[in-house]
Amino acid sequence: MSCFKKKTSEDVQNEKVSKSIEAQIKDDRKRQENQIKLLLLGTGASGKSTFLKQLKVLHKDGFSATEIDQFKESLPLNAVQSMQKLVQAHVDAQTKVSSGTKAKMEQLLATTELDEEIASIIKEMWERKDIKDLFARRNELNLQVESASPYYFEHVGRFASQSFLPNQEDMLRARIKTTGIRELHFTIKEVEFTIVDVGGQRSERRKWIHCFDNVTSIIYLAALDEYDMKLEEDNRTNRMEESLQLFGEVSGSQFFADKEISWILFLNKSDLFREKLTSRPISNYFKDFPVEKKEDFEASVHFIQDLYEKKYRGQTSLYCYTTCAIDTQNCEKVFSAVRDTVLTGALEEAGF
Repeated sequence: MSCFKKKTSEDVQNEKVSKSIEAQIKDDRKRQENQIKLLLLGTGASGKSTFLKQLKVLHKDGFSATEIDQFKESLPLNAVQSMQKLVQAHVDAQTKVSSGTKAKMEQLLATTELDEEIASIIKEMWERKDIKDLFARRNELNLQVESASPYYFEHVGRFASQSFLPNQEDMLRARIKTTGIRELHFTIKEVEFTIVDVGGQRSERRKWIHCFDNVTSIIYLAALDEYDMKLEEDNRTNRMEESLQLFGEVSGSQFFADKEISWILFLNKSDLFREKLTSRPISNYFKDFPVEKKEDFEASVHFIQDLYEKKYRGQTSLYCYTTCAIDTQNCEKVFSAVRDTVLTGALEEAGF
């Protein structure tokens, strides 16, 4: 008599189910190994959304028709609202102007949309030295005017045209406040990337916790040019101080305490920072920065990087990059380096 029990059809079926489950688990593990989730964090106007736009240009063939329509609406408003803030500051200063100029200023302040006549007024206002001086002193005067405003004013005639269709540079410079959570998905060499962007304003940060699960790496964007600027939310708090404090808090969060998450710091807006150093050196704001190096770009960047490194409370190494989010080539180079760093970390965590 045989010692082995003959398999029933039920046994065979159970084995098939078991093998199927095991295969599915292996597939899921393999898929997870090939999935990278990057979370973009930072205070408002640090450049997160612009960086996300660049990734769409580089890895998603640009923008959808719906997004292009949004930029088409936002760019004229960007131009109008930016000039309105400058003109209102001019009016508040009670600077004497001709009756004709006063009438144009009043017309501009009363408008809610851009047409060819308003575009002409904006161009005329931007040609005035006193308006340019207000823009140059906007941080000192606590005027929340977009740094891209000169670009808006230069191209306002195109924005006002009935046939206006934004080009790539227009869309990269368009300012639309991020509210809620936005995700971008793309694949590079069989590795699936998910980039998550959340609003940086104080009111939006409570939503961040919902994005912390299954994060492979966090990219924190800090604007280099914020050292002399105030928050849009309260017009009192220094933007860089707010960003430094937030970086310390989020990098030391209990949600990441037991996770091997890569932390990457983007010191962004290097172009604006380089330009600002010539007239507003950081030695005016940080007394421990050597005056003899007040216009030294590399020394100034290193000084600010050191401030962030001292605030860092993460469990892993901190990788730092100097970036310019409106420069597509710079973003491509930096993201390539970030991708290699993140993939190496993910493989090490998986035991490879």
